[in-house]
Amino acid sequence: MKSPEPSQRLRALPRYLFAELERKRHEAEAAGREVIDISIGDPDLPTPQPILDQLASASLLPENHRYPTSAGLLEARRRIASWFEGRFGVALDPAREIAILLGSKEGIGHFPLSLLDPGDEALVPDPGYPVYAAGTSFAGATAVRFALHENHGFIPRIADLDRAATDRTRVVFVNYPNNPTGATAPLSFYEELVGWADRRGIVVASDAAYSELYYDRPPVSIFQVPAARTGAIEFHSFSKTFNMTGWRVGFAVGAAPLIDSLVRLKANVDSGAPQAIQLAASWGLAGLPAHGPALRAVYRERRDLALDVLKRIGCPIRPPGGAFYLWGRTPEGETSMAFVSRVFEATGVLLTPGTGFGELGEGYFRIALTCPVQALERALAKIEALKPWKVPHASAPAVAT
Repeated sequence: MKSPEPSQRLRALPRYLFAELERKRHEAEAAGREVIDISIGDPDLPTPQPILDQLASASLLPENHRYPTSAGLLEARRRIASWFEGRFGVALDPAREIAILLGSKEGIGHFPLSLLDPGDEALVPDPGYPVYAAGTSFAGATAVRFALHENHGFIPRIADLDRAATDRTRVVFVNYPNNPTGATAPLSFYEELVGWADRRGIVVASDAAYSELYYDRPPVSIFQVPAARTGAIEFHSFSKTFNMTGWRVGFAVGAAPLIDSLVRLKANVDSGAPQAIQLAASWGLAGLPAHGPALRAVYRERRDLALDVLKRIGCPIRPPGGAFYLWGRTPEGETSMAFVSRVFEATGVLLTPGTGFGELGEGYFRIALTCPVQALERALAKIEALKPWKVPHASAPAVAT
């Protein structure tokens, strides 16, 4: 029998970058090499103990041993609504405007299937999280890239979005705090974006997975723009906020018809997040005023350490305003993949090539601040010993901490 081939949709996509990075790491470790992996945004810190205690209690209740509802427990959605109103000043209907997800990645990946048809288009950022384009492709639609330029703070100009849009454009994806650049966006950007999208009849999909990881001002929600209530959806994650990437739980908020469509789609392809996990994660939101500052202090220490070293060795880089990534320039004339490969072969330090996030990621690399300070110091010392940056780029921004 001929070996079965994957679908054309799957063949059309590049292999998922982070799966390839994991393969590189495992092969090197199997060969006995030390690997310091600062490529993947998987927090090294434990889930807060009070949330673990809640999970233990909830897991013992027989009612949580059964199939969840597709939209998630109403009790968990009520807790999310209460937190959202306190955090962003926006009141949501927990029954109609909130859905529990198997992590924000799952929701983002499935959302295009609930909205797009073959022939439709979605605007996706470049550089940007690969799942926006992948989900669009799986829906049979076309991902149209729009540029995030460093000299504009990695925030798109509305005029550029308008030029990229056509009468087939149905959704635009935005992401702040941004992965991979760490950029944040002001409320004025969302006001412009919502006004433009409303005039064009385009849905806005806002990825706010890193909303609670910031260094200065708390990031805003698109729903702080009242007009967004009729034509936007926003994705949130418990993974980064509570160091629970392995638990697979997040939530979406937004216009009731968009939430309803996503829930209807999910009812056909998954059975929802385990109820005990929903209850424990949503319960944790009430403790964010105490947990959040301590978590942000950990990432601030790591960010400042890495920025100091990168500045000293001449790497051009913008300090991030949020998330736990650094997005730096490669040495002049060296491609992203060549640089990352050279560093890994010489030092065992695994970085992420910028091209994993789109063509405009060429010339960049990403560091994830998801390892202890001691390991981060060792990784940076290994990179510094290579002396990769001979002369800083003339156009590079000054590094501030």
